[in-house]
Amino acid sequence: MFGGNKVVGLDVGSYQVKAVELRRAGNKLELVRFGIADVYPNGDRTASGSSDVYHLKVSAIQRAMQQSKITAKHTVSAVSGESIIVRYIQLPQMPEAELKNALRWEAEEYIPFAIDEVNLDSVVLGESNVSGKVDVLLVSARKDLVNDHVQLVRNASLTPVIVDVEGFAFLNCYEANYQPRRDECVCLVHVGAEVTNINVYVGNTSRFSRDIGTAGNAITQAICQKCQVPFVKGEELKRSVGAAAPEDDGEESGGNELISTIRGTVERITGSELGDDSPEATASKAIQNVLMQLISEVRRSIQFFEGQSGGATVQRVIIGGGTAKMKNIAAFLQSQLDVSVEVIDPLRNFTISKDVDARLLEEHREQLGAGIGLALRKVMD
Repeated sequence: MFGGNKVVGLDVGSYQVKAVELRRAGNKLELVRFGIADVYPNGDRTASGSSDVYHLKVSAIQRAMQQSKITAKHTVSAVSGESIIVRYIQLPQMPEAELKNALRWEAEEYIPFAIDEVNLDSVVLGESNVSGKVDVLLVSARKDLVNDHVQLVRNASLTPVIVDVEGFAFLNCYEANYQPRRDECVCLVHVGAEVTNINVYVGNTSRFSRDIGTAGNAITQAICQKCQVPFVKGEELKRSVGAAAPEDDGEESGGNELISTIRGTVERITGSELGDDSPEATASKAIQNVLMQLISEVRRSIQFFEGQSGGATVQRVIIGGGTAKMKNIAAFLQSQLDVSVEVIDPLRNFTISKDVDARLLEEHREQLGAGIGLALRKVMD
């Protein structure tokens, strides 16, 4: 139907565009081609001047397609952000046709927008723990958000086939690569440039999902503000400095803790900070401050889910997106969340075509989770 499954997974981020083409050969999945392009010239958000971001994104889509040499024109892409509302509700068991009709009326209780202003979709997750009811995943997206996104893709001379939700695309990638057991409970955290998707996966489905605004750009902007440097330099510092390495246990850690306590006391008394004032040290503090905000939101999400789950406990956290490339990120999150944290390998169960640029792939591997999850929507059909 779509040119022999030649469909491109198009991850249109606020900072970069990723284009992915997959192929199924028997039981194997193969990465055939991929391309990546910055939305802003040379990655500098300030260099675009008064240029319309919309047109910059159209150009980035075209450049990502050209770089990848993908010829497919049909796309599976995604939207994210506060205009996406995901709710998990319970409804009486009824025929599917009746359920669809009932959902429109039920949705008014859960959606903070006028029903006529949103696109609705739903999935029955299975029987509820309440007799005579089923669990239903309800998703709504503002029509203006979806329409703008569809027009963006069309303006790049492509044909949108499916518009998904970014957090669920990342979930698709995780499921295809890790094939989790039904009893596994995992928190998936996809940290993009402007939006972080948090999704708790258990029983082979999503049971909790939310998007938050603390993401990669918030880290860069904090560095820029503290270090008084332009955005591109802030990005460089973010990559080179990374997250703080968790301290080792033992006597050395105890000594460091004592020193930190003394330092904090002196700083409170004098009203000024002591120690290293290099750009790297300042950037490290800025990074840690934003990461702690992100960790707080992830922790709150996990606690909320566990409080509502009737006994399910998150066993590990899987992270992806551009921020997952930061040094020490998994170890830092693990030390704060007190649960195993792992950076996703979005190609764990895939073969790689010889046409793929190996150097480019290694540079951007962690960023491909959403794009791969989108491309899987048609390859797995």
